[in-house]
Amino acid sequence: MGNCFAPISPGSSDSEDETPTPPGPSTGRSRSSDRHPRPSTSSRNPSQDRNQRNSQSLRRQLSTSTRRNRNRKHSRSSSLFSMGGPSLDALRNYATLSNPRSSLAPSKLLISNKNTIAIFDSYPKAKYHFLILPRYPFPPQSDPDSKESIIPLNALDDLKSLLLSQNRQGRDEVMRALYNTALEVEEMIKDEMLKTEGFEWKVDMGFHAIPSMKHIHLHVISDDRISPSLKTKKHHNSFRPDLGFFIPIMEVQRWLEDDSNIQERVEALADAERLLNTPLTCHKCDEFITNIPKLKTHLEKHFVDERASALRHIARHGRQRSSDEDMF
Repeated sequence: MGNCFAPISPGSSDSEDETPTPPGPSTGRSRSSDRHPRPSTSSRNPSQDRNQRNSQSLRRQLSTSTRRNRNRKHSRSSSLFSMGGPSLDALRNYATLSNPRSSLAPSKLLISNKNTIAIFDSYPKAKYHFLILPRYPFPPQSDPDSKESIIPLNALDDLKSLLLSQNRQGRDEVMRALYNTALEVEEMIKDEMLKTEGFEWKVDMGFHAIPSMKHIHLHVISDDRISPSLKTKKHHNSFRPDLGFFIPIMEVQRWLEDDSNIQERVEALADAERLLNTPLTCHKCDEFITNIPKLKTHLEKHFVDERASALRHIARHGRQRSSDEDMF
């Protein structure tokens, strides 16, 4: 992930419960296409449900801001581990804001609720790339208006800190809140994909084993990996879903369900940096690629082929092929 530091600018007052109304389903969509499973309603709080029902203007914001960020020219290095100074604490600064909507510019903040915020990654490594952060204080699900935090701030430093937290209830609620917000962001991304490209493609959700910034954050990133900011082998390898440095949230949730060997898993995280030096290989077809420019061309071809195939299927069947159909 690149440097997410951005100046905090004043704006309108923050109201966590005021969000607009969503559109109906888009045409051509297969509702089961590459979707992450939805959590049960018992795991969601009213604020999150309201945000799911009310996101039409947020999707307009996603459309405008994504195009703005996609066309942004970067004047400094976006190397995964090349940042220093106050930018390392930028995510912590965002997460501890009392009123994110009045403090963060629309080009930085996508959505916020009582427990989480979703922001644009300043150096996206794909066409769509967002970060989900737990807010602090993090109120309990049973009392979302509480000013008290169910989990200490140092437990939110990174994935390791959260996994080792002795407060299991707080740990589980943080992970559930991140997942619920990620699902909402995924829905917004899918709508924008349909609007701009005419089809949906896969979205990955996961954590870096060794993060580049302080404060745990969940990446929500489209699997095209097409972006001017993807410049090095480490960039690509840090988001390969098959390598082990990028850990899907579903896997982390399984760790929490059976945390008998959580210490071993945490120790394994510390050894993950070596994976960034893995030879450059396409995450879609496993083809060995000699350099980043060739990888970019290769990934662009994958995207063109996937789009053409999806549009042909939609033209013939009136809907996109589902992920279940792709298995057979």
